[in-house]
Amino acid sequence: MAKEYYNVLEEIVPTVVNVLLNSPDYQTVCRCRTCTTDIIALTLNSIPPRYITSPEKREIVFRLFNQNFMRTMLNKHIISAIHIVRKNPNHD
Repeated sequence: MAKEYYNVLEEIVPTVVNVLLNSPDYQTVCRCRTCTTDIIALTLNSIPPRYITSPEKREIVFRLFNQNFMRTMLNKHIISAIHIVRKNPNHD
């Protein structure tokens, strides 16, 4: 049976993480695959999922996360994850 639902944040969070990691504020943060996926996983675990079942609902969630207060909330969670991974990298 094909999966008929997915968490839209699995699409949104990696994009925002990459944007933040490429900003001047985080130039000293390791951007290796391990650290980046750890940041994404920590962020996804810290926010409620947004599961959808249709492309129309995907657009609704994207519009929601395009609002200033939601972007701010998401950025706070990502920045927190960046600081955690920076202090505790999962590699040498």
